[in-house]
Amino acid sequence: METTKTIALVSGANRGIGYAIAEGLARRGMTVLLGCRDLAKGEAAARALRDKGLDLRPVQLDTTDEASVASLAATIGKDDGRLDVLINNAGIGLDFVETLSVTERLVRTLDVNVAGTVRLTEAMRPLLQRSARGRIVNISSELASFALRSDPNWQFATFELPTYAASKAAVNALTVSYARSLARFGIKVNAVCPGYTATESTNFASTRMPDEAAVIAVAMATLGEDGPTGSFANDAGELPW
Repeated sequence: METTKTIALVSGANRGIGYAIAEGLARRGMTVLLGCRDLAKGEAAARALRDKGLDLRPVQLDTTDEASVASLAATIGKDDGRLDVLINNAGIGLDFVETLSVTERLVRTLDVNVAGTVRLTEAMRPLLQRSARGRIVNISSELASFALRSDPNWQFATFELPTYAASKAAVNALTVSYARSLARFGIKVNAVCPGYTATESTNFASTRMPDEAAVIAVAMATLGEDGPTGSFANDAGELPW
């Protein structure tokens, strides 16, 4: 049954930046599908936001699992008829996992950050094409910027995260490709950097909070018709590729 409210799906949404993005979209009146590998954790996360009067539904989603992704796409098609906003947030960083070889780190990281993004986008593409104003936001990173990383004075020039950076550079390349191929359907596709944020992934080693990090993703998810597509930005503005 198709609904009139804007329907958004956020992957990796039961904690951290994904959770903050989900809350930000819900506060703008959207129905938000909280994509979580562990549905029980999703239920707990959604409960706290629903208690605030927000419209959220936890859904099982593992972007590395074809069956999980396909099942969710079928459910959204049946229950909502379309999808208006897709936030490709699910991601991992394994550069500091010493028990894995560099190759193992890369293969696992690409499976989630890159193949997972493609897997989910392709499954949701038919539903997004039914929307009057589809929006896709890919969570990237400044570490994907070749221009910034080649600058010795850049604030993160000493960060050594080669496999993570490579995966996010691939996400940026996909963003440009999808922006072009989906333009004829009125779908805007953009990559954003949420910034170095205090989450479990960073061992909370930052003063930047998830609600601050979510601002740019929410802004790109709610773009008007005159907004950009195929761009790479953070909350301070456009970033160099």
